[in-house]
Amino acid sequence: MKSVFRARARRPILLAFGFAAALAACANKDLLSSSRSGGDATTRALRAKVDTIVVIYAENRAFDNLYGNFPGARGLGEVVDRDGRPLPAYVRQIDRDGSVLPTLPPTWGGVTASGIEPVVTEAQSAGLPNAPFSIEHAFTAQSEVTLSTSTVTRDLVHRFFENQMQIDGGRNDGFAAWSDAGGLVMGHYDTSRSALYLLAKDFVLADHFFQGAFGGSFLNHQYLICACAPEYPNADTAPARPSIAVLEQDAAGQYLPRLKQAKDAKPSALDQAPQFAKSGNITPLNYFGDGKFYAVNTMQPAYQPSGNKPAAADTDYLYADPDNATTLPPQTGGTIGDALDAKRVNWIWYSGSWAAAGPRAKPAERSTRL
Repeated sequence: MKSVFRARARRPILLAFGFAAALAACANKDLLSSSRSGGDATTRALRAKVDTIVVIYAENRAFDNLYGNFPGARGLGEVVDRDGRPLPAYVRQIDRDGSVLPTLPPTWGGVTASGIEPVVTEAQSAGLPNAPFSIEHAFTAQSEVTLSTSTVTRDLVHRFFENQMQIDGGRNDGFAAWSDAGGLVMGHYDTSRSALYLLAKDFVLADHFFQGAFGGSFLNHQYLICACAPEYPNADTAPARPSIAVLEQDAAGQYLPRLKQAKDAKPSALDQAPQFAKSGNITPLNYFGDGKFYAVNTMQPAYQPSGNKPAAADTDYLYADPDNATTLPPQTGGTIGDALDAKRVNWIWYSGSWAAAGPRAKPAERSTRL
């Protein structure tokens, strides 16, 4: 990790990750004081000087997308020169057949989000060189528009299997081919005037940080707390059945970490956004070799507050509708449920905060922000 750090006694450490919302985790001082004598010299020094660690999730962002030009960090300077031309270290993005893309795909659906001004259309995004680019300036010649960090652009896919296809076994050359936003995935911003950038200068910026799990916020929020994925028992006979992902298989019938493409999918990333038979929220049975189904993309908690409404018969409004395909069953045994099942409490990401929710919690507790 390369970082900018000004040493001050007993100050917080700030970790700015390439991953929206904030989570503060305060160390238990009794536990901390009892363990100060353990570990190597660096660990003991940290325990003596640090009371609080604050983790800021710059959610759904790659490091280079926001901090690629940060002084001293391993970033864009390793793959492009000052004029944005690729250096030999840059790994060019490939098409779905493995050939190198002559240009980046268009940004499917347009660069700017619906209803946002100024507008950069899909057609105006086509033909960019196969290289990282400045989102503010890359489309100016075609659209006569200069964007800024306050411009709302379209979202990019951040899901479990798509992410693995983009990483392509560590080659990192499949991002443009397998993104539903096409070439936009290779864009970056100048955030040097942002509040987080200034905080990173004053504290610590983790340029070697990697998220805990493939994909998006749902699984990574849980990995931050318990390093585990939620189980969905008997998903093949449950309401979630339509959301079981359809994957490619090898000659022995083992599942590969690749979504099966739709029959009518166009072969080239220059012609169409990726189309899949089913990019679901649930892994197929035994994907991880333990005979179980797991939720790896966004599901909703079983208890309120939840993104899913209660069932019509639930007049106490305590549960999410269990017949909704995106309602996750209560977690028990072998997962985060071990720690929570005694009180039948769910930890969920709710309106920017982790919340405790459960039918045995008092009404005020069910909406408590932690």
